[in-house]
Amino acid sequence: MNGKKSFIAASLAYAGLGLVLLLFPDLTTGLLCTAVGLLLLAYGATAIITFFVQTSGGYRFQFELVLGFFAAILGGLFLLKPHLILSILPTIFGLYILVDGLTNLKRGLDMRAFGYAGWTSTLVLSAVSMALGAVVLWNPFSTHLLLVRIIGGAFLYEGAVDLWATQKLDKLMRDK
Repeated sequence: MNGKKSFIAASLAYAGLGLVLLLFPDLTTGLLCTAVGLLLLAYGATAIITFFVQTSGGYRFQFELVLGFFAAILGGLFLLKPHLILSILPTIFGLYILVDGLTNLKRGLDMRAFGYAGWTSTLVLSAVSMALGAVVLWNPFSTHLLLVRIIGGAFLYEGAVDLWATQKLDKLMRDK
């Protein structure tokens, strides 16, 4: 898949994730914690077992054993203490949205370099993205579900903005 197609697919995935988080915040966060917890536990168990079962002919990476233990512990936290994990996720999502806004800012500056007259709209959209990321990071909301909905709305917005910017930049590059 070429770069443009994969970027469009990622943008659609952001928008889809945003829509699901917006409409079903409680269900999605619970499912997310369970799924990630199970995956981390499975990875950790596999890494630990592989380390001890491996024949002497193969090189045994001690880092894999340590990583396996950490993955298993983290998986247990996801399953046993989902509220602790969910309190950290908004920070991660907020940082991601902020960085994506900065990426859109760069895209807007690229548009300016190509001579696109409407490059300022990309700057405005990236400023909104960065503001959404900052709002999520500073978490002024009192309930977890409202914050998840805000994150969902931000991801939906990010996906739409990424699609728009990609299409505009692609058109400008073809026209040059």
